[in-house]
Amino acid sequence: MNNTRIAVTLGDPAGIGYEVTVKAVNSLKNQGVCSLTLFGDKAVFDKYKRHIKRGGVEFAAVSDIGKNLELGKPSKTAGIIAAKSIEAAARFCLEGKAGALVTAPVSKESLKLAGVKYPGHTEFLAAIAKSKEVAMMMVCGKISSVMVTRHIPLSHVAKTLKTKDIVNTIKLTASFLKKSGKWKVESGIKIAVCGLNPHAGDGGILGNEEKIIIAPAVKILNRSGFNAVLLPADSAWLKTLNGKFDLICGMYHDQIMIPLKCIAAQKIVNVTAGLPFIRTSPGHGTAYDIAGKDRADSSAMREAILQSLKLKV
Repeated sequence: MNNTRIAVTLGDPAGIGYEVTVKAVNSLKNQGVCSLTLFGDKAVFDKYKRHIKRGGVEFAAVSDIGKNLELGKPSKTAGIIAAKSIEAAARFCLEGKAGALVTAPVSKESLKLAGVKYPGHTEFLAAIAKSKEVAMMMVCGKISSVMVTRHIPLSHVAKTLKTKDIVNTIKLTASFLKKSGKWKVESGIKIAVCGLNPHAGDGGILGNEEKIIIAPAVKILNRSGFNAVLLPADSAWLKTLNGKFDLICGMYHDQIMIPLKCIAAQKIVNVTAGLPFIRTSPGHGTAYDIAGKDRADSSAMREAILQSLKLKV
């Protein structure tokens, strides 16, 4: 595997992906980082390539259909470009041509319009890499977090949640963090496991998912050598922020994302555990409202690139 090169998808061409990638790349010009291969649409990239100020950057065209693309709104064309970029860059990594993949934001609506059946990057990449189990982690400074269910409606979470999925998600994440170099050991780590309901169900008064699904998972994890504790989500986050836990596990997407975006939105990096290559992404979306206005903050994209250099598989 070529560990001196990173594959970077430019994301949804109707959003801020191309802009934040170019800005992030330029911010690294004095960092001595490895070379980059950017994957995207030629017609769209032609508008940005003159702004790249550092060497070691190559462009791989996956299409040439974005000349008249309308910014700031989802479309089938944008979805096709984004999907082709993801697939080409992932296969680039699988062929050993790059040591990591960094993905700029995509629109789930555009992907759906393009006929992509996967709800997001995590599921799409897992299918391409044929990875049976993956976990959607969010790293923000010293905070490591993971969610059990990902891109599903909130109304489906309770009926989707399973004890085995909580156990497997945490074990996969812990194994990844050990192999990646973030942790020296896997056993004995302190894990805050969020309850699904207010007050973690309050003894079953506010819901019984904690008793039936989550508490059994905590017992299994502790028998496996972890130090896991089931807590109400608000308490779990406060204690994690104060450094009392090594990992916080949420039951659904926003249970992780809302606190992180309040803590440090521009430092959130999405990391996929379970793939045969490192994959990171900024923890924000396509920001259609500011697309093409040169107002996008590239801090999170820069963090994603730097984080991809630190991790190992």
